[in-house]
Amino acid sequence: MDSPVATDRHSDAALAYALFRLTFGVNVMMRGVVRIALGSPGFIAYMLKQFEAVPVMPPAFLVPFATVLPYVETLIGLMILVGFQTRTALIAGSLMITALTFGTMLRQDFTIAWLQLDYAIAFFLLLALRKWNVISVDGMMGGKT
Repeated sequence: MDSPVATDRHSDAALAYALFRLTFGVNVMMRGVVRIALGSPGFIAYMLKQFEAVPVMPPAFLVPFATVLPYVETLIGLMILVGFQTRTALIAGSLMITALTFGTMLRQDFTIAWLQLDYAIAFFLLLALRKWNVISVDGMMGGKT
C-alpha cells in the first residue's frame, strides 16, 4: 500500500530523505574527488601496500580496480547527491561497497569491514525508502521514484 508521503514534497519524510541522500551523496562523492585530486599513483600505491600480504589479490587486478574506483565513487556520489537515476546509483553503490568489503575481509581488517557495513546499511535505507525521493532530479523529472 502506497503512502501519501511518497508524493508530498513538503512532508517531513521527503525532507529527511533528501537531507540524508544529500549528506550521503557528498560523503561518497568526496571520497572519489579527494582520491582523484591527490592523484592516481598515490592511491594505487596505497592499495598495493594494503594488499601486499594478501596473496589471493594479484596486483594485475588491484591496479585497474584502484584506478577506476575514485571515478566510480565520484559518479555514484554525485548521482545520489542530486537524486538522478537514484535507484541505479544506489544499486551500483551497494555493489561497489560489496566489492570493497570483499577486499577488506581478504585483508582481515574487521574494523574497516564494520564501517563498510554502515555504508551498506545506508545504501539499503536509501533504496528501501526511495518512495520518499521526491525532492530530487528524479522527482522534478516526474519519473517514478
